[in-house]
Amino acid sequence: MMRPLLPLTAVALATAALAAGCGGDDGGTATVLKDGDVVGMQNLRFKPEHVQVAVGQKITWRNDENIGHDVKADSGAKFASDTFNKDGTYSFTPTAAGTIKYECTLHPGMDGTIDVVAK
Repeated sequence: MMRPLLPLTAVALATAALAAGCGGDDGGTATVLKDGDVVGMQNLRFKPEHVQVAVGQKITWRNDENIGHDVKADSGAKFASDTFNKDGTYSFTPTAAGTIKYECTLHPGMDGTIDVVAK
């Protein structure tokens, strides 16, 4: 008696989808921010979670939720906001190229990455 191939087919399709980038934001591809773009805070996530900016380009986070958030650099820079509520914002301007990892200290797992590139 032959076994159905459905489980193997499902695994193969899922693997192919992830390899093609269909598995959500894995932190690998940065969204290039233009002047005036903001990083939103929605559903306990940064939207987008991984961004790219140029040295000297201001990054602004906006709280789109009815709960407080903050933004604190973990590595690659030094910044830390106070807690801010819905529609509140916080901005930071990087002065050197590199990678910045940051988080909302109020919500474990709410973290993001900034790739700062030379102009």
